[in-house]
Amino acid sequence: RPMGRFYMVHRPRRLVEILDTFTRHGLEPKRMKFVHPYADREANMVLIEAVRGGGALMKVEPPVVVFDESGQYSDEIRTTYGY
Repeated sequence: RPMGRFYMVHRPRRLVEILDTFTRHGLEPKRMKFVHPYADREANMVLIEAVRGGGALMKVEPPVVVFDESGQYSDEIRTTYGY
C-alpha cells in the first residue's frame, strides 16, 4: 500500500542486494542503523526502515553497541530493553 512501512533486520554483507531489491519493488529506505556486538568489532546486523513510494532521502543513524568492554550489556541496551 502507498506510504506503507517495512522494517527489516539483516546481515550487513547483504546490504547492496537489500537496497537494490527495495528499489526494484518501490520501497525507499528511510532509516538505517548498524548493530555492533562490541565497539571494536564490525557490525553483524543492520536495521532498516523503508517506505513504499517514499522520497529518496535516507538517514543513517548512530550505531548500537550491544556489549561493553566487560561483556555486559551496554548502557543503551539496558536502557532500551530494561536489562
